[in-house]
Amino acid sequence: MAEPAVLATVVLCLILILVGFEGLYADWLRFLLIMLGVVGTIYAFFMLYVIIPSPIRLKQFKWPSVLANAGAVIAGVFLLSGNLLLIPLTIMALVSLITRVLWDRKVTYIYLLISGLGFFAVTIGRTSFTDIMLHSVFFLVAVFFVETVERLYIASQKRVDRLQAINNFARQVSASVDLEDVVDLIGTAIKDSLQADTYYFGMMEGEQFKMQLIHDEGENFEPQYFALEGSLTGWVLRNQQPLFIPDMRYEVELEGVSVVLMGKEKASLCWMGVPLNARHTNGIIAVASYQPNDFSRTDLELLENLAQQAGLVLDNAYHHAQVEAQSRLDSLTGVFNHGHIVKVLNEEAQKCIQESLPLSLIMLDIDFFKQYNDNYGHVVGDQVLVVLNQAIRQHIKASDSIGRWGGEEFTIILPGTNGLQAQQVALRVQNTINTLSLTDRAGNQMPFPTVSQGLAVFPYEAKDVFKLIDLADQRLYTAKERGRNQVEPSQEDWNPEIT
Repeated sequence: MAEPAVLATVVLCLILILVGFEGLYADWLRFLLIMLGVVGTIYAFFMLYVIIPSPIRLKQFKWPSVLANAGAVIAGVFLLSGNLLLIPLTIMALVSLITRVLWDRKVTYIYLLISGLGFFAVTIGRTSFTDIMLHSVFFLVAVFFVETVERLYIASQKRVDRLQAINNFARQVSASVDLEDVVDLIGTAIKDSLQADTYYFGMMEGEQFKMQLIHDEGENFEPQYFALEGSLTGWVLRNQQPLFIPDMRYEVELEGVSVVLMGKEKASLCWMGVPLNARHTNGIIAVASYQPNDFSRTDLELLENLAQQAGLVLDNAYHHAQVEAQSRLDSLTGVFNHGHIVKVLNEEAQKCIQESLPLSLIMLDIDFFKQYNDNYGHVVGDQVLVVLNQAIRQHIKASDSIGRWGGEEFTIILPGTNGLQAQQVALRVQNTINTLSLTDRAGNQMPFPTVSQGLAVFPYEAKDVFKLIDLADQRLYTAKERGRNQVEPSQEDWNPEIT
């Protein structure tokens, strides 16, 4: 924007030179006009090719330029009269535009103030009051130029800030696979790019909708489940379309929709929401203001960009969670694999130490499983492993864990459970398994193998998890040696002092 204004100034300076050559003025005045035009032209090109390209020179030349420009305008007003006054005044308006582009609003108005004072000082008493008022219009034009550039600059800067916020969000969120991190980043991106009084983000969890983030006037609220029926959020999710309501003082004309308050008991007056939809994610990002018409279509586009980025990342997080979960599980039975069950055992043991609670471990092995496989086939053997784990789950809590130790041997971790309680669990598992049977394709009944179990209690019988595993394993083989389909220690042999 500065370059065209500089070139226009050059044209006006050339006109001054032509006026000087016309011979309408005294020789001294003609000489001054020509010199003013020549110096102005040289100065304009000096600014264009030497000062403007260099940020350092631009900073150093700021105030000398203001004074030189104002002085040139005042000199032009002093030397010229009548219609020729339009030339320095037009140059003044163009220079104000250049000054605002190169520096800032404050510097520009100082330039206009100096030029204005000089203009009035030179023209009062020499020119009629009417002409002074007419020529003053150029200062209004200059102010218009300055304020227009200011508005454009603010709008441009706002757009740059928004794009920067989106880029920062995309860069940061792409490195995250954790839902909490993504939620925090969404909140930060909205705060950095939109002047929203309140915003929220939520996703479907099965048939329910959960607000993961609720922010209202600087306050964050706890995540909560939310009824979608009749809400703006429900409309966005149902139609999978963005919704923008600039002024909610008027009735919302959406079938079956009414305004629902979240966060503080205060009605929003401007609202927009966009769907956050990916292959495994269905949610919404919404923002609101307590002032009507506080958002624009540009804001809606920005919100859609954020939702698009967040949807991709949440989908990646879903896949990552799936892969991570699969890496911890046994592919056949769905219980923890050997590596992860050892990790779980260590973690649970540490918790029990901190809370002064016992932890019981059961090692379980299927009796004569190799013979069972040889007689009925490995497909039936695999079915036994799956049904066995289903039977175990019937008798343990959600906080307990099952792992496949290897082959037909399984581990059951019972945090906060003493020996007597663990023995009751083992006996219930044994009794359930003894009632099971399988049916082959022909409808014939097949017997279900029995199991042997050995249990031990941490930290009363073993001070670390590896000794605990060894003790439970030894007792498992003792149960097999006693005839299988046994729990070791038996009820009769169990020491009640060990809890």
